[in-house]
Amino acid sequence: MWATGQRRWKPVYVRKLERDIDDQSIDGEIAFQVLGLPSPEGRYVLDVDWYQSIQPQGDTLEVGGEPDSQPTLIDRRTRLEAILEACGTSCGFHWGKWLSPTSFALGGWRDADDFGQWKQGSLSIYSLQDSSVVTYETRVVSADDYARYVGAWKAWLMTRYRDLRGSRPQT
Repeated sequence: MWATGQRRWKPVYVRKLERDIDDQSIDGEIAFQVLGLPSPEGRYVLDVDWYQSIQPQGDTLEVGGEPDSQPTLIDRRTRLEAILEACGTSCGFHWGKWLSPTSFALGGWRDADDFGQWKQGSLSIYSLQDSSVVTYETRVVSADDYARYVGAWKAWLMTRYRDLRGSRPQT
């Protein structure tokens, strides 16, 4: 990976939080339970992709949803939701990780050609303290190599789902 630069960031859009992010029941929104990552002290939640849908199908997860992708940052104290980025069918966001109470990583991908045969990964490190983001990119890879990555991502989703199911009381 190589850095493509550091820049100041501001949300694409900020809206009042309308959804119930505290529904942790077994029937709650599974995609948010799996992809909603609370900050270490619990003030923020990074929702890796608000448009993603995840449904259990036997021993697997059916992953889908809108063709667009939109990561959001939720502030529990102010009850506001900031849209970090938005993209259409030629890109998406798959995972995130809190690095500290005020910084997090967001990983994604984009098509590197007009036919979807080549992909490029990205990793952005956001700082809430100074409103900066540093972005890194991978080399361009074939769709076959990207398919292996998608398989690993789906395995990560399944692990998160199973961990969440094991830590929640059954109702």
